Amino acid sequence: MGTVRRVFAYLKRYPLLAIGTLSCAILGTLMVVVFPAVAKRVIDEVLVKGHAEQLVPLVLTAALAFFLQHGLNAVRIVLNNTFEQKVIFDLRSDLYSHIQMLPLRWFDNRATGDLMTRILEDVNSVERMLIDGVEQGVVALLQVVIVLGMMVYLSTSLTLVGLAPAPLLAGGALWYTLTAHRRYRLQRRASSAMNSLLHDNLAGIRQIKSFVREKEEHKRFNSVSDQLRHATLVVMKVWAIYHPSMYLIGSLGIVLVVWVGARSVLAGAMQVGDLIAFLMLTGFLYEPINKLHQLNQLMQAGRAAGERVFEIIDQPIEPGWDVAATPAKIRGDVRYEDVSFNYGDESVPALEQIDFHAQPGETVALVGTTGAGKSTLVNLLTRFYELTSGEI
Repeated sequence: MGTVRRVFAYLKRYPLLAIGTLSCAILGTLMVVVFPAVAKRVIDEVLVKGHAEQLVPLVLTAALAFFLQHGLNAVRIVLNNTFEQKVIFDLRSDLYSHIQMLPLRWFDNRATGDLMTRILEDVNSVERMLIDGVEQGVVALLQVVIVLGMMVYLSTSLTLVGLAPAPLLAGGALWYTLTAHRRYRLQRRASSAMNSLLHDNLAGIRQIKSFVREKEEHKRFNSVSDQLRHATLVVMKVWAIYHPSMYLIGSLGIVLVVWVGARSVLAGAMQVGDLIAFLMLTGFLYEPINKLHQLNQLMQAGRAAGERVFEIIDQPIEPGWDVAATPAKIRGDVRYEDVSFNYGDESVPALEQIDFHAQPGETVALVGTTGAGKSTLVNLLTRFYELTSGEI
């Protein structure tokens, strides 16, 4: 959950947009209970008791509630999209800024396509978890609370009947939460692998054509593409079982309400209008619960993407980056004293105890076979890499 907490920190940058979005969502949600209440009064007061004078006010009330609900929804969408794009910009900017401060050594074993995937695709997944997850989650929970309150007001016993499938829904959600993260992580890795290969091959298309490697590279691309296909299918197959199963279990609550409620009406313990309103409320109850299952999928995908984004942000920056450099007069006097260097975790050093002195105005030629360390010596001088030991 550490990744989720770090992602939520970005919400604090735009409190007014967050408050405005949630306020519109909450007010729009309150309108949900109006129509069941109106339907109950139309059936019990207008149709059964014949109070025709109440019909027009009730219809106008329902129309006003629908207008407010969808009007607030339109404002919410505008605010939410503005919020989303600002957060995407900030997160992507922070990520790119940090990447520029990382040492060159870090880039040696990182594929460009993988970094592009993290900056573009993974940031979008994190944003969806950040904005859509929070907003829709709050709205769904609020709707559950409001609708439950109305259901209890109409009939406590029938409410318990309607909630009978709740333990199964909770168990299913817990299982999905505990198992989905690994599947989404593998899917993100497979996507990065394909993007990395695609970037390298398109950038090196001249070399591929020069050495007639089209067939071999096509096989490599098909291989990584198949890994992405397999990882995606694993995610979708589990979702194809989980999501309809949760809908089915939730529908059992509505069926139970119809059965028990109809018997209560036949026994004279409940009015028809109350039963109709209760059925509507039961549908409104399981609608946000099903939405929470979809948000669970969104959260797991966002967590997997967030790990990849913050994995980069957590990398230590290049030493001396935050130290202001002072201009120095270049004399051209270069001295390497007992310089050793190795790339990454390699056990064999690229340079070992190198000593030489180049006087001002003197030309020094570096001669050696490929991989002897000529370019490495120059890269150390320009401080593209930090010395393992010694001094320049």
